Amino acid sequence: MKIAILGAGNVGTTLGAGLARAGHHVVYAVRDPAKYAALATGNSTVAPVSDAIASADAVILSTPWNAAEAAVTSAGDFGGKLLIDATNPIGAKMALTHGHTDSGGEQVQRWAKNAKVVKAFNTTGVENMANPVYGDARALMLLAGDDAAACEAAKGLATDLGFEALVAGPLDRARFLEPFGRLWIELALVRGQGRNIAFGMLRR
Repeated sequence: MKIAILGAGNVGTTLGAGLARAGHHVVYAVRDPAKYAALATGNSTVAPVSDAIASADAVILSTPWNAAEAAVTSAGDFGGKLLIDATNPIGAKMALTHGHTDSGGEQVQRWAKNAKVVKAFNTTGVENMANPVYGDARALMLLAGDDAAACEAAKGLATDLGFEALVAGPLDRARFLEPFGRLWIELALVRGQGRNIAFGMLRR
């Protein structure tokens, strides 16, 4: 699959590196390709935003929340493609800006013209994106989206990265997943558990 990544920070490049290792072709969608030329290695290339989106099978949004709207709207028409929203709507003092009656994922859907938005990759840190394996267990990656085929495609990408992927329901379930992501941040960075922790699914 050819995957365009909006956002060339730690999250975007970590997901991109993992997906490229898994055999996908990754194109980083950036405003200044020359600035990010070093990312063009192996299965990865760099292209202007409109070109990257037009040629991709799926897109991952991995910008900070305060840059998400500009990134999504700059992409133009997604043409019915999968858009994985890996952001968390975090504002001042690490507070969620959406919740209960709305979510960042639903807001991204409103911004993204003709995109099939799936919420994913927002509930853990980059260390787990790089390596979600904990002994015999795998970190859990929850997803939410309204389109079944888009959810399955996103689930496949999460599985390719090594996660145990589980669809949690329609896109409004992002109202659960975003606080879940904020909880990971609380435990890892505020409560001293460190960044090498992950949520998992136990079954009896």
